[in-house]
Amino acid sequence: MKSLQVNLPGREYRIDIGLNILEQLLPEVVRNNAVDQLVVVTNTTLQELYPEHISQILQNSEVKVSTCVLADGEGYKNLETLSKIYDFLLKVSANRKTLLLAFGGGVIGDMAGFAAATFMRGMPFIQIPTTLLADVDSSVGGKTAVNHPLGKNTIGAFKQPEYVCIELSFLKTLTSRELKAGFIELLKHGFIHDADLFESIQGKSLEPLDFVFLEEAIFRSCGIKGKVVEQDETETGIRATLNFGHTLGHLIETHAGYGKYLHGEAVGAGMCFAAFVSWRWQKLAEKDWQRIRVYLGQILTPLKLPPLSQEKFRDLILHDKKAQKQAVNFVLLKKLGESFIQQETSVDKLWDEFCEFSASYPEFIELELI
Repeated sequence: MKSLQVNLPGREYRIDIGLNILEQLLPEVVRNNAVDQLVVVTNTTLQELYPEHISQILQNSEVKVSTCVLADGEGYKNLETLSKIYDFLLKVSANRKTLLLAFGGGVIGDMAGFAAATFMRGMPFIQIPTTLLADVDSSVGGKTAVNHPLGKNTIGAFKQPEYVCIELSFLKTLTSRELKAGFIELLKHGFIHDADLFESIQGKSLEPLDFVFLEEAIFRSCGIKGKVVEQDETETGIRATLNFGHTLGHLIETHAGYGKYLHGEAVGAGMCFAAFVSWRWQKLAEKDWQRIRVYLGQILTPLKLPPLSQEKFRDLILHDKKAQKQAVNFVLLKKLGESFIQQETSVDKLWDEFCEFSASYPEFIELELI
């Protein structure tokens, strides 16, 4: 097992990473939080795979456990589903001292976290991520949100967890596609802040699962994100570099329809595009661009998008929460392991680059321009 700590002004929380650690650690954490009621938020898929799993782990903890089961999928990450969490919390007479526990992937973590941030103006919550994507992305850092039809993650709040337990055994039930999507977010931290992390995973295969490798890689990835969050909790500066690939990635998810592509798949295409722009604008050496292109090309499959016009491209990007005026703050690379924010990047210039990118590299994005 590996552990790290995220230290923020006036508070801190621990992240534990390991195989078969949840049953031992969770009861202790719940006792330390001194609560008598806990609400688990999960989805139908996990409830079928691990029926009442959290309740069973806590059966001797003298805490009342209730489980709120939601529909599974990115298409349900919206205000309507969020209201079902509020309905459930009111039904079980939850209050500000009730502990909320997110048991699932990024969709569950984001929605449960947003509910914890807003129900009765705030309640404590714990993250138990069950996907590789959630392990290295949504479970760490305190960003919570739901989607709007016009933009991904446009309705949200910052809410840090009390504790995160990354139980690696849950990865056994993931498909190859889900593992790859999570691995792309892990790669992102290497691209933007740690070239050694990128180098260390060269030649590594996700299947069969190598838990020693995964424990170390997740530990390093979460460590990078944790350090960035410590410096900039609410994304006023350096934390925005974590959005590398996300401006186009969010556009892809919204335009294709929520749930058609996994978040990591869309971000992977977005990272390749951002690296391409970095090279085209002479910020990134060609050798680094080619290494990124070739490596991502081994992981990603083409994303097929509906017809897209320049006006639609502009509207989708400017609805993104990072938009300012008719420009966006766009994350670029100086080299492998070093990123920066290009302030107020022209959306029209990005459109020109996007047309060039999609025409030159259809192995990443296939679409009809209109």
